[in-house]
Amino acid sequence: MPKTNGAGQATTLSPAQLDQLLAAAPSPEHRCLWAVMRYTGSRVSETLKLTWGALHADRLVFVCSTTKTRITREPRISPQLAVELECFRDEWLRCWGHEWRSRDHLFASRFGPAEHLSRAAADLALRQTIARIGLPSGCSLHTFRRSFATTAAQNGAALETIRRFTGHRSLDQLSRYIDVSARDEEALFRAIAG
Repeated sequence: MPKTNGAGQATTLSPAQLDQLLAAAPSPEHRCLWAVMRYTGSRVSETLKLTWGALHADRLVFVCSTTKTRITREPRISPQLAVELECFRDEWLRCWGHEWRSRDHLFASRFGPAEHLSRAAADLALRQTIARIGLPSGCSLHTFRRSFATTAAQNGAALETIRRFTGHRSLDQLSRYIDVSARDEEALFRAIAG
């Protein structure tokens, strides 16, 4: 069920739709923010709080104080995300005029890198972009997380591996994030038809 008036779950998007969304991002900052959520399955609140010190050669560290579960997790950086982060480093330097410090936020507020971009600003940019390019209704900042879990599961990734990326406490909690595809529904109809 797609999200309606804040109720229900965020719509999931296909990899092609997510590519379209990233290509239409209103700024390099939003593109990188969306890429981090797309390739790690992270929550927007913990992603907005990332600092440059949380970025390592092959992993992002979401520290326990910023996660909903209060557990630190370290998802690997995919090759796609590595490219996005590298491009964003150059843009960050151009924007702020100095090399980043470990405590500086990746996604800085308009007041500077000591503060992170607000959730409201991130949400507004996403909603405007979705409306402009005509993606399905029911998308929200949680769309990236649900799309990550659904796409990974549909392509055969082990649920425990997906859970380690997303930080869900249990497989039961994770299972609520994975959409059932129309193909799966059709298979169910064939199965019950006998």
